[in-house]
Amino acid sequence: MTPRDIRRKTFLPIALVSAALLAACATPGAGTDTGTDAVNRHALVRTAPPAPSWGALHEQLAKATAGLPGVELGRIGDAGFHVQIPVADGFASGSAQIRPALGSALDALAPPLAAESGVAIRVVGHTDSQGSEMVNLRLSITRAEAVVAWLRDRGIALDRLTADGRGEADPLTSNATAEGRVRNRRIELILSPMP
Repeated sequence: MTPRDIRRKTFLPIALVSAALLAACATPGAGTDTGTDAVNRHALVRTAPPAPSWGALHEQLAKATAGLPGVELGRIGDAGFHVQIPVADGFASGSAQIRPALGSALDALAPPLAAESGVAIRVVGHTDSQGSEMVNLRLSITRAEAVVAWLRDRGIALDRLTADGRGEADPLTSNATAEGRVRNRRIELILSPMP
């Protein structure tokens, strides 16, 4: 038997086995019973989250934050609403360490948000214009990530949370005065339906 004959003999059975496996994998329903196979039955099925009740959530958040100074709830729209939290005392200058004032506000917001599983929460950090624009952008992102971690630790699923930072790019008012800079330092929670 020549080496060519040996290769031909060993190749043929491997090719037949490979073709049979490929056909079994490519045929829908072949080889598995997805009705009883828990892994395959749930692997591709994702149940849609419940539609948010924006009015009820807005009311619950208003009650939860009634005693907290400066927390503002936006108007309800088709795509949700936003919550604005001042952070003048929420973080030390140049830091992403959450201070008690911001922690109290987040702790008040967390239970109603955790209960509404159909709501996605985008946390956006904002700074004033003091210092470098790039440093402020990085700081706003780091602060938003700290808020996401805080909310996650209070029972909000991570797949509902995202962090973003705008630095000094979206001021509410002029940064020319100390009062304006205080107002521009904030965290926004943008609430929208889960995709």
